[in-house]
Amino acid sequence: MELVKTHGSLNEIFALEAVPSAWESDDALRAFVRSVCDRGSWTGGSDGIYLYDAAARETRAWFFNPDGSSAEFCGNGMRGLGRLILDLRGTDAETVTVGTSSYTIRRAEPTPEGVRRVILEHPPLNFPDGELPDGYAGFTSVSVPNPHVIRVVDAYSEPDLIEAGTKADHAFAEGANVSFLQTITDDDVFVRTFERGAGMTPSCGSGMAASRAAYSKVTGTDPERPVTVRNAGGVAEVSMRVRDGQWFPVVAGNATVVYRAEVGLGGEQLGPITWAEGENAAYTALDERNTLRLKSAGIETAHP
Repeated sequence: MELVKTHGSLNEIFALEAVPSAWESDDALRAFVRSVCDRGSWTGGSDGIYLYDAAARETRAWFFNPDGSSAEFCGNGMRGLGRLILDLRGTDAETVTVGTSSYTIRRAEPTPEGVRRVILEHPPLNFPDGELPDGYAGFTSVSVPNPHVIRVVDAYSEPDLIEAGTKADHAFAEGANVSFLQTITDDDVFVRTFERGAGMTPSCGSGMAASRAAYSKVTGTDPERPVTVRNAGGVAEVSMRVRDGQWFPVVAGNATVVYRAEVGLGGEQLGPITWAEGENAAYTALDERNTLRLKSAGIETAHP
């Protein structure tokens, strides 16, 4: 099986063309996920993995966190997965279904550095009703469909985010992804997310979408206006397509292949790693430019 490491804004996600039933049991599948996502393994690890079945006309996928738990969705990973399917089929648009939700991926123009990009169109998000747990006053709850809570802050504090994210596993019945958003300009914001099941990663695609929605709800910014959303690991352009009173997030960002390698069902290496050197070099140039922008805005953060 070909294991492809991709990243969206340095949020590294594996993509593997395989269905869950390829493993003899659920325990075996989750052990495989933990093995390949382990940062100390031969793979270098990742922030999660998509399994996908491209045999059908509409691709079906399943996402797993590094700890082996399943999740509804990973936005950055979906960009990478979508790019692979576009390349496989030679098309300009494809639909991928995860659980009960479907996502459309379209080709986009590369950046000046030569970084490959795609446009990811989400199904409608919603703002769940009900009071938030103690300690989360001032946060906005958004479902995309995985659960997020976002706070618009005057100044970003990484220790405060880590504390709020760590407590979320106990404060929310199903856990929650926790994000802080700091405005740089009206059309340029910084978002950092503590991800449920993964912790601090360089970026979170669904966190960017959820935070962009919360930004409009809190500040009154036109949801359809494109806003540059920066993470520690990269940058994307995010807007909401408003139809019939519903908000559909649209995210344009990188979909970079890091390497390809053969892997067995037990997570063992079966062949050499083939690095995408040109793609990695192009992204390094883009990442350096984003880092300089954050520093100029006085935002201190780090890749985990």
